[in-house]
Amino acid sequence: MFGAARPRAVVVTTPNVEYNVRWESLPAGQVRHADHRFEWTREEFRQWAREVAARHGYEVSFGPVGPDDPEVGPPTQLAHFRIAGDGSSAGDGSGAGSGRGDSGNDGRSSSVSGKEVAA
Repeated sequence: MFGAARPRAVVVTTPNVEYNVRWESLPAGQVRHADHRFEWTREEFRQWAREVAARHGYEVSFGPVGPDDPEVGPPTQLAHFRIAGDGSSAGDGSGAGSGRGDSGNDGRSSSVSGKEVAA
């Protein structure tokens, strides 16, 4: 998708496997739903997203989906990819993106979450 279609922005979410300990009814080591092929830790997800972004010329920032548990993070994690240097990234105009929900050059917010953090 990133190489062939090259959309200006992509949002990817995946379950945070670290949060599974908070699901009392979920046996240890099991995924939340049978159709989940994988559930990543926060670090695994960030590593994958950073590699994809670097390989295809995107910037990426991250945010929680759901309550952000101080010990295990949110139940779902989000990566917001934007084409590097196209002027639509959040932040100070440097192209790096602050991830704070600042507006890009067109006045629209490019952030997904108030807690989104830059890669």
